[in-house]
Amino acid sequence: MQFTTINVLALASAVSAATIKVTVGQGGLVYTPSEIKAAVGDEVEFSFFPKNHTVSQASFAKPCEPLEGGFFSGFVPTPAPGPSSTTFTITVKDTKPVWIYCGQTKGNHCQSGMVAAINAPTEGKTLAAFAAAAKNSTTINPSGGPVGGVLKQGGNGTGASTVLSTSSYSTTVVGTTTIQSAYTSNGVAYTTAVPSVYTSVIATASVATSISPPAATSSVPQSGAAAPTGAVKAFVAGAALLAAALV
Repeated sequence: MQFTTINVLALASAVSAATIKVTVGQGGLVYTPSEIKAAVGDEVEFSFFPKNHTVSQASFAKPCEPLEGGFFSGFVPTPAPGPSSTTFTITVKDTKPVWIYCGQTKGNHCQSGMVAAINAPTEGKTLAAFAAAAKNSTTINPSGGPVGGVLKQGGNGTGASTVLSTSSYSTTVVGTTTIQSAYTSNGVAYTTAVPSVYTSVIATASVATSISPPAATSSVPQSGAAAPTGAVKAFVAGAALLAAALV
């Protein structure tokens, strides 16, 4: 006989975080600052200058190639003098180094030193070493559109804006299982019980969101949109199905 108890907990928390502003292409083929220090939960907001740049995540081993599962702003054409009203914002998820390059091939931006890093080490795999490796690399761009961050277009508070974002949701399952067995030996009944506790984290939804709010009526910049109701419903439904399957 087996008894199983499943507790499914969905937790949400809001953390106060800083916003670090980085310019892209202001004054040349550079990110300013190029060496970024950020804490977990901080947001890094990129603003774009002429002519046409990207914010693309790479690995240290392949400086001018997109990292699988990494972020990508897409190309942001910007007329002089700039900046563009479009911004791209990412959230720092941990303290591991994050390597960034511009995917513009006209003028070989990545090979020319248009790279940046978040929380790069001061020794070994430094930003300088990343830039040196980029000089002999071939630029590759992702085949899809913006991903891994929030691309806000026309976000100057004087008109409508479009926000593109990708969000992932997960379910934490804590299970307690007790396995019992009974047997008889020489007319005597024996019972044994073995408890077991396990925890699993399972992704239940991945949602891409495009939101176009009405035009602003004041000069206050528009803020980011909340997570869509449909995504939350998918999260809850996934948790319920998972619990039912494990009973």
